[in-house]
Amino acid sequence: MQITLPPTDTKKRANVGRSTDPLLNPFAILVDTAEQTPFTFDGIHADADRHNRLLVVSPGINLLRHCLGRHPHSLGDYAIEGYIGRCHVERKSMDDAHGTILGWSGEVADRNRRERFEQELANLNNIECAAVVVECSLGELLARAPEYDHGKKTAKLNRKILLRSILAWQQDYSSVPFIFCESRRAAEVVTFRWLERFYEKRKPKRQRKVNP
Repeated sequence: MQITLPPTDTKKRANVGRSTDPLLNPFAILVDTAEQTPFTFDGIHADADRHNRLLVVSPGINLLRHCLGRHPHSLGDYAIEGYIGRCHVERKSMDDAHGTILGWSGEVADRNRRERFEQELANLNNIECAAVVVECSLGELLARAPEYDHGKKTAKLNRKILLRSILAWQQDYSSVPFIFCESRRAAEVVTFRWLERFYEKRKPKRQRKVNP
């Protein structure tokens, strides 16, 4: 799956920001403690039913560091407070995706890295809702495939490994889609909306007061 965000009407957004108060995001996002370059979720707005108000995601309030599991029990990088083990997202930068799928760390072969990721996919496949969000398009991931081991693994060979591995995993772990985005920002928005949709569908319903 590939996501491309439409152009943002910054003028319209700016007017919305001046005319309404920001709204504290109603659910807390958990960020795995091992996540090195976490999303901040700045600048994301609510839908029209909440007047497109700016959603505030603030560290220590509704953006919290939390261990989401370690191998062999890892469950990605992002989750929702109160829904651990139900809705998770694994984030991959392009470089991380290359190294993980190809089983490489810097200049050293690291087959365990790939095997750990496969175990994580198996874990995510067994929960209610999970996705792998990649900060580049599939075309870019393949086009920029690196050459490893001084030419012993050519870029052409690695493109083949990348594509066939992703196709195989999409069959083997069909409950965990790979969502390719055209930028880090697009991946950030997709991650937020993925978590938000799950929360909105499952949050406790408010009970209406009945007059005696």
